[in-house]
Amino acid sequence: MRIGFDAKRIFHNNTGLGNYGRDIIRILHKFTAVDKFILYDTKPAKTLLLEPLSRTIIQYPKGWFWITFSSIWRLGPVTKQIVEDHIDIFHGLSGETPTGLTRKGVASVVTIHDLIFLSHPHYYSLFDRIIYKRKFQHAAEHADKIIAISQQTKRDIVKYLDVPSEKINVVYQGCNKAYKQRYSLAEKEEVSKKFILPNEFILNVGTLQERKNALTIVKAIQGTQHHLVLIGAEKKYTKKIHSFIEKNRMQEQVTFLKNVPVKELAIIYQLATVFCYPSICEGFGIPIIEALYSKIPVISTMGNCFPEAGGPSSIYIDPFNAEILRDKLDMLFENPMLRREMAEKGHVFAQNFNDDTVAQNVLQVYNSVYNEIAATSESQNTKISALLITYNEIEHIDAVLKNLDFADEIIVVDSFSTDGTIEQIKKHRHVKLIQRPFKNFTDQKSFALKQASNDWVLFVDADERVTEPLKEEILTTVKNKETKASAFYFYRTFMFKNQVLRYSGWQTDKNYRLFRKSKVHFSQKRIVHETLIVKGKSDFLHNKLIHYSYKDYEDYRYKMVRYGQMKAIEEVGKGYTPNAYHFIVRPVYKFIYHYVFRLGVLDGKKGMIICYLNALGVYARYKELKRLRKTQP
Repeated sequence: MRIGFDAKRIFHNNTGLGNYGRDIIRILHKFTAVDKFILYDTKPAKTLLLEPLSRTIIQYPKGWFWITFSSIWRLGPVTKQIVEDHIDIFHGLSGETPTGLTRKGVASVVTIHDLIFLSHPHYYSLFDRIIYKRKFQHAAEHADKIIAISQQTKRDIVKYLDVPSEKINVVYQGCNKAYKQRYSLAEKEEVSKKFILPNEFILNVGTLQERKNALTIVKAIQGTQHHLVLIGAEKKYTKKIHSFIEKNRMQEQVTFLKNVPVKELAIIYQLATVFCYPSICEGFGIPIIEALYSKIPVISTMGNCFPEAGGPSSIYIDPFNAEILRDKLDMLFENPMLRREMAEKGHVFAQNFNDDTVAQNVLQVYNSVYNEIAATSESQNTKISALLITYNEIEHIDAVLKNLDFADEIIVVDSFSTDGTIEQIKKHRHVKLIQRPFKNFTDQKSFALKQASNDWVLFVDADERVTEPLKEEILTTVKNKETKASAFYFYRTFMFKNQVLRYSGWQTDKNYRLFRKSKVHFSQKRIVHETLIVKGKSDFLHNKLIHYSYKDYEDYRYKMVRYGQMKAIEEVGKGYTPNAYHFIVRPVYKFIYHYVFRLGVLDGKKGMIICYLNALGVYARYKELKRLRKTQP
């Protein structure tokens, strides 16, 4: 297996994400049989951060243009070299992957460390949030698998990036081997003397920025004899810490260090009395793991990801309560036996993050991706599962089921119809019927998709019909081994009763109808006019689907009002209250846009009716939203 890696941070970042990348390469090289590690770097590093390994190859941009613009190269053009290197899987180690991998048929895995820029946006600028969201969203949607470094990060990925949980594997990080070694008394004395450290002290390691919350520790030790050692790069937030220290004359109680070599940092950990980490939010909290391996007790933040890193024997506090933190620190300083007990139990818990365990968990992700590709390639499944969801479709059900008889499997998910639909479905013995309560369209279609036995899925509505030319095109597409697209749009011919509606905005109407189950999922952010998220290339079929949407005025009016009401539920969390603009301007604009600019006027009376009812749906959305605003906080 040949694995490619985005290696920019491996060679040019000596902390955080760089450490993660170097550790992944090192432990995979040591504990697995991966054939080649191809590391894509933007330029030669000035400092040696990764020790040479026999199975690694470093690749740089080719050609003077991409050498000059290497930062752009790694965002997409690097894909050409990845293909030429015959990479089996590309691993984005820091939340991003280059564009074009899916289009070129390259499988990918991405590690997402945290989504703090979304969960705690006030710590980031608007520009950074926009850029990060775009990069992370692209990687999450297009990667075959996602590695989350904690359960908390996995929950955030599902919540903020709208990714199905089954696509995400939690693989905890390890830490540098320096923290797992025991150092001699002489080495400890040398480091202690070099940095002028007291016999007992509290240690905090991490960039001195607001979300790391080191000021709470400083406040906690005010008026005590405790000494605090802060190790990390200093950001703007550090001024608050220095200001508090100067104001309260605590200069002798706090030591600031930065750019400490790894070995000396590991020794400082082992010299410390207590490790304190009251961070507000993290992806995981590697310093906690480093402390556990160093056999010192840990105090950290309750909730979030911190118990995952600190285990059951660490102490957890409200990160903003300096008084409680002071009490816990006093308790530990006064009780050596408790410190020793916590340290021993913490060290046992830390074995969950040993290198061999991490390596095997990462390899398991690679193997699952590799095996899925092999299985898909081997079978080239040409069977089709036809799916539809129904509720009181007695007028259409017989016709649509007969229309889909070319499919290898037909599954109907019904929402407990009461008009005879169920009885008619049961007459079609080859059709699999599932009854399930209706929550919303996305929920129901997501459920139906999971029931399909085949990878190719044809998803239609009861009021749609596949023409003979379209049927032949579907079968040809599915059976063609050269088919590269993961999903296909169908253009639709809108039927007003039994007449074709040629304009009114419907002339370009299209929806995904044919796709690979393994390459798609429905966005959970939409509950009506559901959105299909596709991993891979999309294409369209040339023949149109017939859409018998308009039966009569009252039926279509009910449909538009119902869609509008469900759309209101989607928007209830957007934080605005409908006003005259929403009730007058938006519906009028909808009507004019479709009737005039989308040529509804050419459809005569039919166009007038359809454009009016579509505008009515907009009005119904805001009317329902206003009602929800009054009934819900």
